Amino acid sequence: MLSGKHSGFEATPQSEPLLEDVDVVMAAGPACQPLADLRSVTPRHEATATAWAALQAEGGATEAGGGGSVVLTSYPEGEAEVWMRELKAAAAACKDFEVSSKRGWKDQDTVSALPSAGVGHDSVAFSAVSTRAPRKGQTMTVVRTNGSLAVYLTSTDGEPIPPALMKRQHEKLQEAD
Repeated sequence: MLSGKHSGFEATPQSEPLLEDVDVVMAAGPACQPLADLRSVTPRHEATATAWAALQAEGGATEAGGGGSVVLTSYPEGEAEVWMRELKAAAAACKDFEVSSKRGWKDQDTVSALPSAGVGHDSVAFSAVSTRAPRKGQTMTVVRTNGSLAVYLTSTDGEPIPPALMKRQHEKLQEAD
């Protein structure tokens, strides 16, 4: 996991759990479930290890959209590749879909494909904007390095995570293999 300053962001590894037991997120249709799984404590592809870090843009306040996060997950042989294929298919097919959580919320998301980060062994990027709260959106970039996925998450109105930071995380994961 990256820590310290990289490409205009400060990465601070976190020790608290990223999700709680009630953060079970379901899509209304099975084709869109891979996208919902990115926000769920019970994704179809279960990670063997997870770590995450808060990302803060240098000089940016979190309330002003100057932050985000990166979540690293490792998978058994072949699982990361399978989930990446599923994510790409869902990002292309699920332009408008409903999600709900056992936490009690329900939302309708509009998904738009974004240019690939061009980093890692494979990547996919998209934005998901709530149709119920159009100003609330997330940009996600998923980068695969061997059997690991790095999920970069920022607000749609925040500073984008630079590819240089993603490249450094990719290199760090390769060094660990």
